[in-house]
Amino acid sequence: MSVWLVVFILLAVGMIMGPISMLRPKPGQRRKENLRAQAAQQGVRFGLRKAPKLKTDMEDPEPTPAYYLAPTTKMQAMSTWTLMRTGYEHEGNFYRDWDWNGEYRPSAKASHLLREYLANLPESVTLISQGEAGTCLLWNEKEDAELLNVLIKLLKELQASVV
Repeated sequence: MSVWLVVFILLAVGMIMGPISMLRPKPGQRRKENLRAQAAQQGVRFGLRKAPKLKTDMEDPEPTPAYYLAPTTKMQAMSTWTLMRTGYEHEGNFYRDWDWNGEYRPSAKASHLLREYLANLPESVTLISQGEAGTCLLWNEKEDAELLNVLIKLLKELQASVV
């Protein structure tokens, strides 16, 4: 067997195995898939959504992973309130660096619930909203399933505060 035949065989195997190995999910992708599957098992849906543009933003935000519960019948007629992480603390904000986007506000019960949770939410959670599209939060999925369980609990408690 000549050297060139061996080189040719190695190149052929490399050309076949290279694209196949590139199609396999990376560990980070697998972790996110597992988080999304775990959320789905608990009745929470997943999608990509764009956050509203902040006054300080120069460009439109990129789509962010959204975890949400479908709206109840009562919520379908309700105006949507949106609470966003602004990136800066201000005394006019609802809580630290969290402020309202738009004119609508949640009930007193939901506001109290939000204040309880906001102190412990990491910066990867950037938006919480509720209204005709359901109860939703935007999360960059940087943390693990332990935080996912906290976020699901928050979504379900907010949903229950409307019913």
